[in-house]
Amino acid sequence: MGRLEGKHDIDRDFAEILQELRVVQTGGQLFFAFLFAVAFAPGFKDLDDGQRMLYGWTLFVVASAITVLVAPVAFHRWNYGLGMRPHLLIVTHVFASIGIALLAAGMIMGMLLISTVVFPGSPAWLAVASAVLATVAWVIVPLWLRRDARGG
Repeated sequence: MGRLEGKHDIDRDFAEILQELRVVQTGGQLFFAFLFAVAFAPGFKDLDDGQRMLYGWTLFVVASAITVLVAPVAFHRWNYGLGMRPHLLIVTHVFASIGIALLAAGMIMGMLLISTVVFPGSPAWLAVASAVLATVAWVIVPLWLRRDARGG
């Protein structure tokens, strides 16, 4: 198992990943709550069919992000006390990575939806800017630093 050997490393990694999940879950849940509220806003009825479809997909993607970000809690609850912490770390890493990707996609879709309302006719630039920023901040920089840490 390489890096997951040794009780101290597992406990430290477990604490770190739980803290990471707390941050991303809170942000995702607030965004999800905002999306729920949007459907009940007075102007929602003015959205066209394309905007409503984009809203529906955005809601689905963000709900999916929250689902996979909370999944490690269910894994832990169902397997509590069985000595599966090394497995939990692996599962949590996978689910957190998927959740972050889905959350980024949902944020970009949300930006696209908002920009179709605020800037009708030319909405793509806001979503593209959001996609570039998320890709740089959440993928390129971390992978670049990982490569440097490995000496490559």
